[in-house]
Amino acid sequence: MKIIVTAGGQGTKMWPYSRIEKPKQFQPIIGDESSYKHNIDILLRKFNPEDIFISTKRKFIKYVSEQSPQIPLKNYIVEPDIARDRGPGEGLAFLKLAMTHPEEPFFLVQADCYREPADRFLKMIEQAEQLVIKHKQLVTGGIKATEPSIGVDYLQLGKDLGADAYTIDTFVFRKSTIKETRELIQNFHVVTHCNHMCWYPEKILEAYKQYRPDWYAKLMEIKEAIDQPGENEAIERIYAEMEKGPTEEVTTHVMDSGKAMVILLPYKWTDLGTWNSVYDFFADGIENYQDGNVVSVDSAGSLIKTSHPDKLIAVAGVEDLVVVDTDDALLVIPKDKIDKIKDIQAELENRETPEYL
Repeated sequence: MKIIVTAGGQGTKMWPYSRIEKPKQFQPIIGDESSYKHNIDILLRKFNPEDIFISTKRKFIKYVSEQSPQIPLKNYIVEPDIARDRGPGEGLAFLKLAMTHPEEPFFLVQADCYREPADRFLKMIEQAEQLVIKHKQLVTGGIKATEPSIGVDYLQLGKDLGADAYTIDTFVFRKSTIKETRELIQNFHVVTHCNHMCWYPEKILEAYKQYRPDWYAKLMEIKEAIDQPGENEAIERIYAEMEKGPTEEVTTHVMDSGKAMVILLPYKWTDLGTWNSVYDFFADGIENYQDGNVVSVDSAGSLIKTSHPDKLIAVAGVEDLVVVDTDDALLVIPKDKIDKIKDIQAELENRETPEYL
């Protein structure tokens, strides 16, 4: 089994901690360590450093080497510093593994996700590997759907394989209303889709060829350029020609074909996509999520975080607020307006103040 840790995203929704030159996965969003280091430390409990591969952008290599010195440099899968989303980026990682370890399954670990307890996560990886070896099909993750949510996709379950694993009958894209989602949960055996992936690198490349042949063609051009003179320049040129898009433009078709499986996650999981997701994951019934030197009086439902141990952040009489303080920026925003962060960033661009982005 090989592990691919993806750590090349920009994480713009986690501003002001996440910055263009040092995004959220390398920042101490939770406590004093980054989610990248947190995940690497967990994986090293079970896997040798030689079996862990890091997919990241060239400009982030310094953070990878600082925060995971155990991982050999030859295991870095380096994307050009060009934003092409996860489809091309992960495709490059799959290509590299297919060239070096075609017969071994891989498990994809996103560096900006948290999973607790960690021991159950490691057991799930082991279970996924066993399913892939036995059935030769893609394995993903799911959570029992109890409350309707319009922000997530669903998987309709098929055959029970035991140990909370199932075949997938169909992939159900997110509904536009709570009513539609509630009817889906009530009338069909579905689980919420959680973006995990375990498979063979050659199998996922075959799926690229079938469902995104344009990506596949460019990946084959990159393959021809590897270990040739001018390799880096050629890869950068070809990669820039790839159309942006998420890996789901491939994997959703695989899951919808009836040739995939899902494991119900035996642990708590979140993708740290926004400050609200941090609150939802870690607040766990308490009035506020506080990280750092914080005093809160008569406040509820809020996230308050500071990076300064010698600086006090005090709030009183606030509800459902996000307060995040860094060396050079302070964010104060209602939780239900969290998507306005992109408007703040647009204004900073208009003001030509890239040092804050």
